[in-house]
Amino acid sequence: MIFRALTCLAVLAVLGTGQAHASPASASNARVEAQADTPSPTDLRLSLVGRWSGALGYRDYQSNRLFEIPVTTTIEALPDGLTLIRRSLFDDGPDKPVWITTVSLDDRAAATVTSAAFRAGRPVEPLVETMSVHDVRDGTHWTVVYRTVGIDGDAPADIRVTETLDGLTLTSVKDVRPVGADDAAWAFRNQTRLTRVTE
Repeated sequence: MIFRALTCLAVLAVLGTGQAHASPASASNARVEAQADTPSPTDLRLSLVGRWSGALGYRDYQSNRLFEIPVTTTIEALPDGLTLIRRSLFDDGPDKPVWITTVSLDDRAAATVTSAAFRAGRPVEPLVETMSVHDVRDGTHWTVVYRTVGIDGDAPADIRVTETLDGLTLTSVKDVRPVGADDAAWAFRNQTRLTRVTE
């Protein structure tokens, strides 16, 4: 009986050791499964379809003050699941409505988005941005970061837009820095704060 009990304890100890120390292959599989469960930037962007209302805030270059103007936005997705149409109306004072319509096309495989903004009296220039997903808690709490290289203050600049959905609130913050500068050089340029309009 004593021998049999010791044998059982030895077997349990071996099994316990095996469970406590996962193999490298198991750990790798767990990481792959976690990555597979993470939604793509496109999936998250498609969840923004609907009507939104809020304000555009921008920093004046001379006074360094933050100004805000009201904005209403409608986001529509086409059946292809890749194209978004964003129509925004900015209230820039009496008799000064500004309409901007942005059409974007996602590339799921490359995690990029190509977009063009249309505004009366302004040239249309295509923009290509890379997209990365950050801090996903669920379908209504996540962050997507967009990056590209463009022009800021007549000089080449890295441009970063951080889009965060927190329940019914959507914020987009644009930061810029000189090309190749370190993270300390990021400077705020503008932001959009929107709240989903529910029926």
